[in-house]
Amino acid sequence: MITLVGNFKGGTGKSTVAFNLAIWLASQGKKTAAVDLDPQGSLTDVMYVREEMEYVPLVPVFQELNKKIGKEWDEIIVDVGTADIPAMEKAMSLAGRIVVPVAPSQADVWSTQRFMDIVRKNCKEDTIVTGLINRADTHPKVTETEEAMEALTMIHGLKMQKSYLYQRTAYRRAFSEGLAVFEMMPANKAAGEVWRLSRSLFNTGVGRKKKSAKGKK
Repeated sequence: MITLVGNFKGGTGKSTVAFNLAIWLASQGKKTAAVDLDPQGSLTDVMYVREEMEYVPLVPVFQELNKKIGKEWDEIIVDVGTADIPAMEKAMSLAGRIVVPVAPSQADVWSTQRFMDIVRKNCKEDTIVTGLINRADTHPKVTETEEAMEALTMIHGLKMQKSYLYQRTAYRRAFSEGLAVFEMMPANKAAGEVWRLSRSLFNTGVGRKKKSAKGKK
């Protein structure tokens, strides 16, 4: 299945989410590819670092999405940017699942509302559209996350994930090293968050691993 990860607003962490999902799927034995349609090229860069360091599993990354690629892989993770709207709309029309990372702020909620207008116009009727609170505040007294969640649940066609990905240094550190967070820091809370999200989205996989998948060929 083709899974598109995107939103209008920058700073939602979509490339980090796309990368962790792709490596998680590959670690579960799925034949997985990535497609980087974001001009920033963050997903391409991190996959290059991973290849240079000879980490396994490797996930090939392409710069174009078409039906032929879709037939060659079990799972394809697509990172989209808004600089090329036609390419984004084409990717939406091919996707079986759309994951929308949203930072917990009112501006991000507004941006997501506009993004969902485009999703509804371009995706297939049976496309699964899932919203995800990403970079949630870890402080229990901060109310923005719950307020954003409440607002997002009211957006037509967007089904929100109940669990969050929180603002944690572990995500940035692992990404810069070309590693999924559950590989670099398997005991970190962030690793558990990725495992819960991945199993919820893809309905597959064994329990959370206790040891890092970091390694070389």
